Amino acid sequence: MKQNQESIMEYVLGLFFHVNHGLEINDVKKYLSNTNALHRNQEFKKEIAEAIINEALSPQQFEKLTGEEFETQKELSQFLINDIWKPLYGDEPIKA
Repeated sequence: MKQNQESIMEYVLGLFFHVNHGLEINDVKKYLSNTNALHRNQEFKKEIAEAIINEALSPQQFEKLTGEEFETQKELSQFLINDIWKPLYGDEPIKA
């Protein structure tokens, strides 16, 4: 993950997946498919895939962004797959 600048993934997680905001996956889809920012979905897909495959997002980082706590990297990875990847990209293979 980028060190100095907030990534699109960090922004989306903090905005749409924060425990105080109530997740609406259709809002995430709408945000990512904005025609004024065509790179947004590609960049998010790449970053979320890296977070899943390379474990590039720790449970501590995720908690800092969202307020949601996961005990293990495996639990976080399952959430990223089941609650973010699959609703957004279906059965598309996860590749970085």
